[in-house]
Amino acid sequence: MTRIGNFARIASVALAIAVIAVPSFAATGSANFTQLVVIGDSYGAGFESNSLNEHHTIYSWPSIIARQLGQTLCTISSSAADTCFAQPIVSFPGIGPEMQLVDISTYPPVITNAAGQGAPLNTTFARPYNNLAIPGANVADTYTVTGTVAHPTRGVEQLAQFILRANATEVDLALAQKPTFILIWIGGNDFLGSATNGTVVGLTSVADFTTAYNTMLDKLGVSGAGMVVGTLPTNPGAVPFFNTVPTVLINPATRTPVLGPTGAPITLVGQVDGTPPVGQLLKGSFVTLPAGSLIAQGFGIPAALKPILDPTNKLPLFGTPLPDAVVVTPAEIATLTQRIADYNSVIVAAAAKRNIPVADIKGLFDRFATGTNVGPFRLTSDYITGGIFSLDGIHLSDIGYTMFANEYIKAINSGYSTHIPLAPVTRFMQNNDPATAMVSGATAYPGMMWIISDEASKSLMNMFSLTTSAAPVRRHTSH
Repeated sequence: MTRIGNFARIASVALAIAVIAVPSFAATGSANFTQLVVIGDSYGAGFESNSLNEHHTIYSWPSIIARQLGQTLCTISSSAADTCFAQPIVSFPGIGPEMQLVDISTYPPVITNAAGQGAPLNTTFARPYNNLAIPGANVADTYTVTGTVAHPTRGVEQLAQFILRANATEVDLALAQKPTFILIWIGGNDFLGSATNGTVVGLTSVADFTTAYNTMLDKLGVSGAGMVVGTLPTNPGAVPFFNTVPTVLINPATRTPVLGPTGAPITLVGQVDGTPPVGQLLKGSFVTLPAGSLIAQGFGIPAALKPILDPTNKLPLFGTPLPDAVVVTPAEIATLTQRIADYNSVIVAAAAKRNIPVADIKGLFDRFATGTNVGPFRLTSDYITGGIFSLDGIHLSDIGYTMFANEYIKAINSGYSTHIPLAPVTRFMQNNDPATAMVSGATAYPGMMWIISDEASKSLMNMFSLTTSAAPVRRHTSH
């Protein structure tokens, strides 16, 4: 054997030792990634820009980890006998469909839905997928929702049919694969459906969350597999869905606040805490992303300013208060953040009881809020221009999911004394082939305004309503 061949063999053995190692503390199971499975929700599925589709599934955080472990991703031509990491594959523009930033001929640019709908491509794959994450799933859904719900009424039940493809749950199918390592991130949908609809109605109680999370881990624990779980983000200011639309009226031409007769910015009108229930928004409120299309129709602008700002009646809905569904009041924010903090306490305690390492996803989102440097690039949670979040303002971009995956890799390395390399984000910052790159064609710069089409706004709200067990909140639309 040549010296190069010897070096390659030694390097291969060294990598195997680095990946499959004895934990430095009593972490559950071992760092054996031979049969890797995933329990999760839309983040685990690689959901982006309000869509589940083939262009982004390959950048789901579990698939990024699989590649860092040296595993190959299955394709639509793969068979069950192939050694590869399997995920459900949906054709573009996906189940959504995907939101896109269109070319601009006028200002401001408009975000709309791609034409058509995608369809699942590998439903006949003859073994369970390694990645079982179902968009919309909450913690209890991981062991209660099967792929054979007779009359699905929730989005998670509908998606479970082609992801699970059996009378079995995520947990059931994970155990059926005799897993050697399980990646788990779940819990966002125990609060997200409520938060994105501007309410605290429908939040999972702390008691129910505690029961569900511990039940899930107990069921998975019988496998003896290694595991990693992760905390949940508690800061709505880190998420573009909540932090993009200002609470004051903005002049789209100058991108500066419109000043009222007193010289002060004009605060929008909508749902507030207390009596009366409607008035100028309170300091500390959030206006959600779909409100942009409503404000463009005149919603939220104080009716008294119509003679000044709309004397020719171009905005027939001028003065209509922003509906509750697009306003998160300070009291609601306080309830949401405390509830998520309580969930995190449950996750950390449940993991500690079972010696399961915890990925610091809360900390990651806190860094998103302040911005983080990646080489010479500054990435932030700014809508579109920040680089971390996709067009729906909730789900991450390919770069964001890579950063998410790296938090799990750090937790694995720390808990199991492995040396799995972190995934690079530089591949997303190179001059990609324009024939294959998925680009919008629109110029973007920090601080610019965006308008989400009413169609895209409605589909965005519908998706979040469908993927939660909470009763959807009806929002106002144009006549």
